[in-house]
Amino acid sequence: MTHSGPPVEGSPTISVVIPTCDRPEFAEQAIASALAQTLPPSQVILVDNGYNPFAGPRDRHRLSVLRLPPRCGASRARNAGARAAKGEYLAFLDDDDWWSPSFLEELHRTLIRDGTRCGYGRKDRWRDGRLRHYKTPGPEDMTVENLLRRNPGTGGMNLLVERRLFIEIGGFDEELPASEDRAFALEVLLAGEEIACAPKAVSVARHHDGERLRQDPRRRLAFVWKYRRHLPRTEWVGRALELYAQWAFGICRTIWSRRPA
Repeated sequence: MTHSGPPVEGSPTISVVIPTCDRPEFAEQAIASALAQTLPPSQVILVDNGYNPFAGPRDRHRLSVLRLPPRCGASRARNAGARAAKGEYLAFLDDDDWWSPSFLEELHRTLIRDGTRCGYGRKDRWRDGRLRHYKTPGPEDMTVENLLRRNPGTGGMNLLVERRLFIEIGGFDEELPASEDRAFALEVLLAGEEIACAPKAVSVARHHDGERLRQDPRRRLAFVWKYRRHLPRTEWVGRALELYAQWAFGICRTIWSRRPA
């Protein structure tokens, strides 16, 4: 990737927050993709919450490192980075993901065109050495009713939001063990804001085994409980029972697989 140079005078100021946790080889690629944007960020903040301090180059222009206690969580790391940010806008990139060079430019252009303060780009997935399309959220997906029931592609890594709105919303919910990205989009809508979608703003998520933990039904149950007042009682209770059943089935399957031959 090539360095895009400093921001042009008069361009929007964007702070990029990259939480990292003991994955320096991935973090280097994430940093490089942020610094190579056609709309250059004014600030890149690497929020290091690993056991081993990030030892990569720190002399890059616009890159700073914020050290937090180990394993403090993605939401807490993102929020800490946002508090240290000075840009008009915030963008978040996980340390194992990356952006296409025009990601920030395409997403910011869409926000200005639509007159919105928050928007999401497209999500592709890198798996087994191949790039695959994953999710492209559209305007029709960005309703409270839809987000309560599914995630059409809202993530931290494909989000651009005004810093003032991020502060007004309260940032990412640090108490949710999963689905905090979807919860943030929900809070934006519940605050009366609209969300723009930019299908040409491409982010790439690296698929690996660590994603299995986030699929634990008990972790997803916290999201259902938080937003139960926005769902019919029969629906949220049914969803909670379904998640408990999935968890119980998983436990039984694990026990069965470990039984003596």
